[in-house]
Amino acid sequence: MQIINPRFVVTPHEVLSHTAVAFEEKIVAIDTLANLTKSYPNAKVIEAKEQALLPTFANPHVHLEFSANQATLSYGEFLPWLYSVIEHREELLPRCDKQCLQNAINALITSGTTTIGQISSYGEEMEICAASKLNIYYFNEIIGSNPAAADVMYASFLDRFFQSKKLESESFKAGVAIHSPYSVHYILAKKALEIAKKHESIVSVHYMESKAEREWIDNANGPFKEFFAKLLNQSRPVNESERFLQLFQETKNLFVHMVWANEKEIELLHNSDTTIIHCPISNRLLGNGVLDLEKIKPLPYTLATDGLSSNYSLNMFEEMRAALFVHAHYHAKEFAKELITKATAFSHEVLGFRGGVIAKGAPATMQLVSVPKDLVREDELFLHIILHTQLPQKVYIKGELYGK
Repeated sequence: MQIINPRFVVTPHEVLSHTAVAFEEKIVAIDTLANLTKSYPNAKVIEAKEQALLPTFANPHVHLEFSANQATLSYGEFLPWLYSVIEHREELLPRCDKQCLQNAINALITSGTTTIGQISSYGEEMEICAASKLNIYYFNEIIGSNPAAADVMYASFLDRFFQSKKLESESFKAGVAIHSPYSVHYILAKKALEIAKKHESIVSVHYMESKAEREWIDNANGPFKEFFAKLLNQSRPVNESERFLQLFQETKNLFVHMVWANEKEIELLHNSDTTIIHCPISNRLLGNGVLDLEKIKPLPYTLATDGLSSNYSLNMFEEMRAALFVHAHYHAKEFAKELITKATAFSHEVLGFRGGVIAKGAPATMQLVSVPKDLVREDELFLHIILHTQLPQKVYIKGELYGK
């Protein structure tokens, strides 16, 4: 038994002071230090009088396969970035070997994230993910807009999906990812979603990330017109937006980006079990604009980093800071609390893993972060955690100190 005695406990729905937490693999009790030491006289006491204890994060949209990228890919605009992915994919993927993947996993955990949604295009990282200390919802991605290649692409998807099903455990779940409406033929998407329904898997899909996607899907025009003509000899989009969205009415979905979604599409998704995944840094670096959080209401949303193909970090503190400043019209203190609650409790709920809360019976998967010594107003704690935290000082996974 261990007892941790921080300055604050962030549950994350409320802030508790003069409160300690007793834990083993799970949280056993939350009470004053005096009461806990009386109940558990042999427990090891960890003093953390200048820190806050809060749950770890869930990052529901990551592409670990591209973790070798730092400056290979082109930022600034979506289409130049996409061309650079195609040009450099065959060199980037092998560069992210086992050590690269382990480094990315370690970077996630040491920055306070212990649960992720991993988007996998090829499956090379599957076993490393399944053996890691992370909780992982492993989204096997299907892509392919050319009907002639549909059978091959579907067979590859099925093979990866059922490989991941064999590895399922309490901390590793198999899911389905539909790349996007511009890159997945309607028939392929429909067949993959039948698999998701049969196995009750969560579905992830990139949707209306860029203005180019909007123009292509609506009018077969814009920058994608040359892209598809040049690379795939296609003159028309393979999906119409509303027909595509009707496919997702019977699945639990994570719709990623949604920056250029229109009101009709949002209304259609409101009739389904859909959460929006907001990636502000990725959207900024690829020149896609800012998600209008008011426009997507009443759809729920949460935050993710996306992968290192379109971000410089997998650190959720960085992502929350970006969101805090991008959405400048929201009240700073209130929005900071919302962001931390989304990134902890709600994101765990979205991915279907226990955690993200400091509560009796919950996994003792927690992080300790420094609190500014001169903090006066307790109601500003959430804001100052986001502003001042680069990395947590300690991360516990099911009661064990990570990296000890």
